[in-house]
Amino acid sequence: MLSVLIPAYNEETRIGQTVLAVKRALPEAECLVIDDGSKDATAQRAEEAGADLVLRCPHRGKGAALQAGLRVANGDILLLLDADLEETAEAAAALVQPVCKGEVDMSIAVFPKTQKGGGFGLVVRLARWGIRKLTGCTFQAPLSGQRALKRELLEQIGGFETGWGAEVGLTVRALRLGARLVEIELPMRHRVTGRRATDLLHRAMQFYAVARILLRLWLAPHRRPEAATRKLGAP
Repeated sequence: MLSVLIPAYNEETRIGQTVLAVKRALPEAECLVIDDGSKDATAQRAEEAGADLVLRCPHRGKGAALQAGLRVANGDILLLLDADLEETAEAAAALVQPVCKGEVDMSIAVFPKTQKGGGFGLVVRLARWGIRKLTGCTFQAPLSGQRALKRELLEQIGGFETGWGAEVGLTVRALRLGARLVEIELPMRHRVTGRRATDLLHRAMQFYAVARILLRLWLAPHRRPEAATRKLGAP
């Protein structure tokens, strides 16, 4: 069974389209939305769109929201998606296929290069540098929240890191276990942050969270990864 976990925070204008796209592309999947203490109608819009379950949680960050969803998810394959993908969430079906076929243990979406972010790329560069230093592997999209993986692998990892560093923790811990990871270019898009004061604060907090997790992973016992990453073109 496939469970789709969608953490969401103040995404009332986008979550509905994201859920509808998931239901169209993966009608047999269990669609779970974890509302991370939103102050708007995110949870209500997810329910109206047909999410199988909407969890209302205190605002504790993305990693904690994913962990809450994991506790109630029934699938042996997990698909993690951001809430702001809207109709492009349909492309996520391509992430599930190589995991279900046993070709890889985790697949990661890479967005088209045509979508430009509004930031300076500091967090992405930090995450890419840290993962390379810790594992020897380089990723195009080290912070991508669009991932499919085996539940068994996630349990071996020990679940999700808290906060915005969840993806970095997943990548490093999976490689240390010898897991097979693949990046797949997909026609997806999401909301990008700008350069307003609130956006700069958001990125500063994200930078701090990623740096903290990289430091913790650096200090943790580890072994050299046995699996290399591969890149596939869009199907």
